[in-house]
Amino acid sequence: MKESRPGDAFRPGDLLNNTYRIEALLGRGGTSEVYRARSEISGRVVALKALRSEFSGNEDFLLLMTREEEMREIRHEAVVRYYDNQRTPEGTVYLVMDYVEGPDLEHCLRDGGVSAEDLLVIGARVAEGLQAAHSKNIVHRDLSPDNIILRNCKPEEAVIIDFGIAKDTNPGAATIVGNEFAGKYAYAAPEQLSGRTDARSDIYSLGALLLASFRGRPPNAGSNPMEVLQKKGEPLDTEGVPEPLKSLIERMSHPDPAQRFQTAAEVVAAIRGGAAPAAPAMDDRTVIVPAKSAAAKSPGTGAAEAAKAAGKTPPKAKKSSLPLVLVLLVLLAVGGGAGVYFSGILGPSLPVADPYVFSVTKAEDGVPEASGFAPTEEVQRALSQEIARQSGTAELSLAQGSIGDG
Repeated sequence: MKESRPGDAFRPGDLLNNTYRIEALLGRGGTSEVYRARSEISGRVVALKALRSEFSGNEDFLLLMTREEEMREIRHEAVVRYYDNQRTPEGTVYLVMDYVEGPDLEHCLRDGGVSAEDLLVIGARVAEGLQAAHSKNIVHRDLSPDNIILRNCKPEEAVIIDFGIAKDTNPGAATIVGNEFAGKYAYAAPEQLSGRTDARSDIYSLGALLLASFRGRPPNAGSNPMEVLQKKGEPLDTEGVPEPLKSLIERMSHPDPAQRFQTAAEVVAAIRGGAAPAAPAMDDRTVIVPAKSAAAKSPGTGAAEAAKAAGKTPPKAKKSSLPLVLVLLVLLAVGGGAGVYFSGILGPSLPVADPYVFSVTKAEDGVPEASGFAPTEEVQRALSQEIARQSGTAELSLAQGSIGDG
């Protein structure tokens, strides 16, 4: 529970719309606050997610709340149940949903981790919930330990919460607050960095959160743009994880979406079957390619096929006895993801150009070579400095083409 403070949307004892009596503040987020409340009519305990006052007049966030409320169509015990979307006379918008009693996986992670046996139970349960969401063409996009609650502290009663940045993957659908990166870098799939998401992105995130929950710490996502790009092009470190959890995580979190389980149902089947088939061995390169439009790619369209369709051939890297060869190719249309990705890492919003190509190779001695385009002089300078710091060479030009706001 949290202490109330000035500026909170509600206070304990408040009665909303003659129905919900506020009992306690459960938590605060960047745009909303979550309260425990009780229906004065039925006596049922619920959770209320209230949009903070400074966002109450923002149409994007109001639509986002409406989008989340539409999750009530999903009926599954592993997915938090949404009931209603209401507004107080003062203008505060709030969602009514199930109150789930129990710790989240983030607390378990901080307490030292969760056993492999329990994580297999949690993994199957969460995958079943994802299957229900994906059947409605909803991708969570922010699956992480703090969004999984163990109802009554039981792994078999894990519940997915907070679909606040969920994306509709129906053809032509747009995410409420843009089509750019959303999620947490430690758990986000590589393709999310460039704004592409589908059901396989959630599968990657589930694999990453299972690994984090076992180890008691998040996966290392890097601390600067170069490191984040490199880490996301590499398999997660599963050393010391026992089987069959190890193989399961490796298959779920493969950098190439085409090499992962293609559906949440496949994840459930693998866990129920007692083992996860190993993914094909990593090639010497990983290619990350954003979508060319807001419409989501259908599952099964791998990064290599997207690169081929764009008319770009990933550069060949030298064979190495060490897993150090990395090629990252980023192509985006005006308004696409890499500009947003860099703005998330470097700070200010950056312009984006078409085409945008950036590749990095590491030879046997580990020295990187970079070539391609940068969207601004600031990014060009930052990337060149990072490559130079690693004793590498960089040939980066400013991107040419139609420049739009990132």
